[in-house]
Amino acid sequence: MPFNRTLLFSTLLALSVPMTNTAPVRAAGATTCTFEDDVAAAPGLTTSPSSGTVKNEKDGTFTCDGPVNGKQPSGPGTSSFDGRYGTKDPDTCQGGGEGDGIFTLTIPTSSGVEHINNTETYDYGAFKAGSAFSGTFHGDRMSGTFEVQPIDGDCASKPVTRFHVKGRGTLAG
Repeated sequence: MPFNRTLLFSTLLALSVPMTNTAPVRAAGATTCTFEDDVAAAPGLTTSPSSGTVKNEKDGTFTCDGPVNGKQPSGPGTSSFDGRYGTKDPDTCQGGGEGDGIFTLTIPTSSGVEHINNTETYDYGAFKAGSAFSGTFHGDRMSGTFEVQPIDGDCASKPVTRFHVKGRGTLAG
């Protein structure tokens, strides 16, 4: 049988191309979660620079689509946030800003309740009165994005002191 260089070249080329998986890949041990909270800011955001506190008025809702601390959730949990805004420099409505805090999560599982304290930093963009604005957060257990809708205040004649927050993040381990 004669030597076939084309067949040899084609075989070597096929072996050198890495196999690819077209299915979406999720990081090992990572779970996608969503949350919704109402928070109050004091003294609140205006057109004048300020720094202050951000805290839940009551527990929010928290759900995950996979394991939390290695255990499968048995239903929705609760969340709360206790933090600060204007941590690098004072924040304004028109300039956005940054902050830090602890996002506390309580998730029921078939093995009992799991508690997570996510120490995080966040940043957000500017907004106009009555419209939503968005941001990102980075924590030691969960990071993601959020959208905020002002509930009370308009930035011009009255500080925005209450917000409705909806977010999505990836919870590690």
